This record gives sequence, C-alpha cells and structure tokens, in this order.
Amino acid sequence: MKKFLTISNLFKICAAIFGLVAFFLMFADQIYVEILGARGYSSFSDTFFGENGAIITFIGYLLIGISSIAICLLLFMSIDKKIKKFVSFGLALVLILGAVFVFIVSAVINGNTNVTHPAAAPIIAGIFAIVAAIALAISEFAPNKSVIK
Repeated sequence: MKKFLTISNLFKICAAIFGLVAFFLMFADQIYVEILGARGYSSFSDTFFGENGAIITFIGYLLIGISSIAICLLLFMSIDKKIKKFVSFGLALVLILGAVFVFIVSAVINGNTNVTHPAAAPIIAGIFAIVAAIALAISEFAPNKSVIK
C-alpha cells in the first residue's frame, strides 16, 4: 500500500479524476449559459449528431477519455522512470489537445438560439482537462515519498 500512495501518484489520481469528469461532461444536457435573456447550451444530440462540430467534439472527448484511462493504467505499470516521464508529458499534451477541440465546439454550437455565445458544458470540460494536464505534469516533479508512514 505504501508503494502506491505517494505524492506523485496522488497528483496522477487527481489528474485521472479530473480527466474522467471532463469526459463524462459530454453527457451534461442541462448546463447552460444565459446572456441577455437568450440561452446557449450544447446537448448531447446537438454535439454528436448535429451539423456543426460533431467530428471535432467526438475527437476531443475521445482524446480526453483515452488519456484519462491511460493515466489510470500508468499508476500500476512498472516501467522505467524516464519512459514514464515521457509518457506522462505526452498524455498531458493529449489532454490539452482534447481541451482545445472541446473549446472549439463550445464556440461553434450555440444551442437552439440565434445568438452566438459559448455553451457551458464544453467550457467546463475543457477547463477540467487542462487542470488534469497540469496535475499530471506536476506529478512528474513531485517527490516519490510515501504518504503513509
């Protein structure tokens, strides 16, 4: 148990949790933004089956989901430290790329209104993905000391 509960692994666990929350935010239909009496939101059907940005959104959420699952697997793999550091930074870059794709769709899809303003769920998902990427990058600089004495 001491072997897995290190400060570095706690950052990785936080990164995986934030990444998985960002992935599951694609199913959030009831999160919306209201500006000047007009609502802007991105429902699941608009995002994945609509005309605007369906492929970009799918790729963005897929990148976030796959990298979050890879972070979970990275916790239990016993590989060389240099390779693990390289993989961690690569996964952080993939999380940021997924966040950029999700941010793009938040500007493209404006729900069922005639005004153009960003949807709330993709913005929150993008922010969570960036926080996950930062936590994953910090985990490689954190000490590998056990939390339990």
